[in-house]
Amino acid sequence: MDRARVQRIEQEAARPDLPPLVRLTLDYARSQSRSGPAGARQAWTALRAAGVSAAEAREIAFTVATADLANRLHTALAIPPRMMERAPESLAMRLLRPLLDRMTRSHRWRGSPTTAVAPAPDLPYARLVSAYAGSPIGPALARTIDEMWASPHLSRRAKLLMFGVVSRGLPCDVCELEITRALQLEGLDAPGVARLLTHLDGPELEPTERLLMAYARETLWYQPAALQRHTRALQPHLSTEQLVEAVGVAALANGVCRMAAVVMTEPA
Repeated sequence: MDRARVQRIEQEAARPDLPPLVRLTLDYARSQSRSGPAGARQAWTALRAAGVSAAEAREIAFTVATADLANRLHTALAIPPRMMERAPESLAMRLLRPLLDRMTRSHRWRGSPTTAVAPAPDLPYARLVSAYAGSPIGPALARTIDEMWASPHLSRRAKLLMFGVVSRGLPCDVCELEITRALQLEGLDAPGVARLLTHLDGPELEPTERLLMAYARETLWYQPAALQRHTRALQPHLSTEQLVEAVGVAALANGVCRMAAVVMTEPA
């Protein structure tokens, strides 16, 4: 995006005449993405104090987490955004806009209450999924987390260690507790987990785990060019499937841990 367009978007999001709830929602989104749980909890409290219900606030948290995930995926893999961003401005799209608008409206519906099936209790984030009970988000979140743990390209322990690095770096204390318990089932003791998450190294680690933990830390507060270089540096050490999964796990860890830090600490 050219600088002028970026500035227009930033100015639109900072307009003083935005409705108060819109402004508070944007404040929360910025805090969750830029400062992690420390800033997000304060912005979350302001949202709730302004009359946003717990269910609405959870939907906002999920939406921001999804955007965080997508941003990291596209950035790490250097997927060019120009075509997607400029599509609405093309002549063909402008001509088709009335038809597309009618098609979109005809396929829009309100989600109905659902029952979320929580992930296995010996894996993290069952509580997070339970917080979305009754929302269509619950089953989608449960399926995403379950399929991530079940994917065979990276070991479960390696993925848990990546999540642990992200939860320690944000920090998200409730996430780290759950991840530590899950890593204990993988054969590590609690002091050992704390040491590994502090130093990102130890005799227990396999070479791939050491690489992935360092990569997970890079994704916390990244600069795009540095993150892309780090992603490319993994290529000689991982298969294509492992590399794609590593990027996905790191992106999901950032989104889920940021979301869980506020959702899982919401008073009952």
